[in-house]
Amino acid sequence: LVSWIYGNNVNTEFIREGEIESSINTIAYIIRNEIVINSPAEGKCIKEKSEGEKVSVNSRIATIVDNTSLELLNDLRNLDLKIIEAKRKESEKSNLFSRDLTKIEKMIDDKLIDIVDCMNQNNFSQIKSIKDEVDELILKQATIIGGYGEGSSHIQSLEIERDGLQSRIMGNTVDIISKYAGTVSYVVDGYENMMTEDMIDKLTVEDLENIKISERQKNHDDLTVYANTPILKIIKDIDYHILFTLDKKDAVDFNIGDKVEVRINDINKIVDGIISYISEEMSGEYIISVNVDRSLKETTSLRKINIDLIKERYSGFVVPLESLVNVNEKDMTAQIVIVRANRARFVPVVIKGRDEKFAVIENMEEETSLGWKVQRYLPYVLNPKNIEEGQMIE
Repeated sequence: LVSWIYGNNVNTEFIREGEIESSINTIAYIIRNEIVINSPAEGKCIKEKSEGEKVSVNSRIATIVDNTSLELLNDLRNLDLKIIEAKRKESEKSNLFSRDLTKIEKMIDDKLIDIVDCMNQNNFSQIKSIKDEVDELILKQATIIGGYGEGSSHIQSLEIERDGLQSRIMGNTVDIISKYAGTVSYVVDGYENMMTEDMIDKLTVEDLENIKISERQKNHDDLTVYANTPILKIIKDIDYHILFTLDKKDAVDFNIGDKVEVRINDINKIVDGIISYISEEMSGEYIISVNVDRSLKETTSLRKINIDLIKERYSGFVVPLESLVNVNEKDMTAQIVIVRANRARFVPVVIKGRDEKFAVIENMEEETSLGWKVQRYLPYVLNPKNIEEGQMIE
């Protein structure tokens, strides 16, 4: 009867490690120290630096090539291909000619030795015919060398033509040189003058709600640029601000100077920050700014982001709240029922943190007299109602 009441139908689970957090999900906006650079000419932008790449003072960021130069660039590419092909053929010919010339030189040397032998033997009648053969070999040698020179001349003429094209192209291009050190971004959304550090305490909730990035943001993959229009921006400094609004019930939990964690869901990264500004109440809402100095490179193309403002985060042994008994809210302690040798054992634990469903627990410094403690993969009772110490758990 006891087994029927207590031992059967007791659900157990294994203790596992994990993490729980208390956070607020909201839309936020990035404020940076940004300097917009306009294009000095119309044409195509050839990027020398990548999005999010650091640049130094006087470094070349991009080059603007006009439409005429674009056609010349195609001609230059075709000419480079011709030079490569000509050099390939010349290399093949050079190897072939080298073998032929070596063979002819050997034949000439042999003929000259024959002439010397004829002279020593006073066989002058053979000398003339041998000399004719030597002259014929020398003529063949000269013909081969002359043909090789023609190939080299052709390559030289192509290279001269290429140098001329390059000079014409350079005359129709403009380099974008950075006057500042910082991080480059080709995403200019039109809010660079509004979303500045100086404007933080002047912005309203309505200002933030009216930001429409998708309508104003230039496609940074579009290489076409126009004179005197924004082409890129330099982000100075490594720190930036994440700005968002919270209603009154959430905002009361935060104060200027508080250290917080922010998960930027767009890049799936958590950054540490410090609350640097909290506005006055605006129709039940507050504007809050968090100053951060991490992940600038990954966020240069972003203005409007989705974040989790993490109020508390705990890691350790995660168990359902319903598995805890004798909970002391003041001391944040409780007991959990573990199963050892098929028997229920009550173990005192400390509650590090919790949310609506789960708690993160750890062992108390003082263990029980029997030494029972919580550890990974140890079975525990999910719902310990009516369970007694030492009870058999099947």
